[in-house]
Amino acid sequence: YSAAADNELGWTLDSALKQVERQSKDFSSLLADVNAVSRTSDGTVAEDMSGRLYMNSKGEIRIQVGDGSGREVLVTSSEVQEYDPGQKLVERYSLSKHKHRLEPFARLGFTTTGKDLKDDYLVTMLGEDSIRGERALLLQLTPKRDKDRQFISNITLWINQASWMPMRQVIENVTTSQTLTVDYQGAARNLNLNPKFFEAQWPRGTKRVRI
Repeated sequence: YSAAADNELGWTLDSALKQVERQSKDFSSLLADVNAVSRTSDGTVAEDMSGRLYMNSKGEIRIQVGDGSGREVLVTSSEVQEYDPGQKLVERYSLSKHKHRLEPFARLGFTTTGKDLKDDYLVTMLGEDSIRGERALLLQLTPKRDKDRQFISNITLWINQASWMPMRQVIENVTTSQTLTVDYQGAARNLNLNPKFFEAQWPRGTKRVRI
C-alpha cells in the first residue's frame, strides 16, 4: 500500500490516539461485514473468508461465516471455538496453548484504549490513506513483549477518521510467514446485542473437541 507521509487534517500520533481512546471508552458493541484474507509470503491467497462479525465490549467475538455452511467462530478471552454444523463438531483452541491464533487481534482499535496500544506496542503513524472513499489514518503497531514478537512482527491499522474505528487490519504472522488482511464494511456501533449471543451454546448432539 502507499500512504501520504502527512495527513491533511494535521493529526498527530497523540491526538489520534486520544480519539481512539474516546471511541473505545464509549464502545459497547459492533456489527460489521468482515472479509479476512490470508496470503503467503509470495502473495498467494491461502485462505479467504467473509462473514458477519459481532463484538461486545469485552472483546468477545462471534463470526457467522458467509458461505452458506452455517459455520461460526466464537472468540472469548481464553479460547477460540470453531463450529461446523455439517460435522456436528466444535473444535476448541485454548489461546494460552495456541498463541499463534490471530482472532483476538481483531479487538485492536475497537475495545482497546489508546493507552493499551501505547503500553503494549510501539505505535508509529504512517500517514493517511483512503479506503472506499473514506479517510483513514495508518497506525503501525510493533509488539513490545518478546512473547508477542514470537508470533507477530507488526500490525497496521487503518483508522476511520469519522468513527475512529478500524476499517482494515493487516497482521504479519511470524510463525507462518503469512499476512492476514481484515476489512470491515457497513459497521454499526453500539447496537443492543443479546449477551447470550456470545455464549458457547451449540445444538444438542454437537461434539466438542479440544485441540
